[in-house]
Amino acid sequence: KLMGRHCGFIALHATLAARSVDLCLLPEMDISLPRVLSYCMHLMKTKGHAVIVVAEGCGDTLLKSSGERDAGGNKKLADVGPWLRDQILSYAKRMQ
Repeated sequence: KLMGRHCGFIALHATLAARSVDLCLLPEMDISLPRVLSYCMHLMKTKGHAVIVVAEGCGDTLLKSSGERDAGGNKKLADVGPWLRDQILSYAKRMQ
């Protein structure tokens, strides 16, 4: 999970710089979780691993955050990293 509350600029450029990322999820995208999970399984079967970059703002697009605010007045976003990991693992178990 990389910085990017409202835009995926950092995640996108980190993905391009790394050149080894298989999937990059940005808050500006309409993300289909079933397609993401299916693609992750495809990667696992063909490559044996998957490198996924997700901008923290996807915690508001994939998940619904609580609406709470931090001390600076910014909306607290749901932690998308562990949630996405759990979704992928759960999907992989169902597919076996």
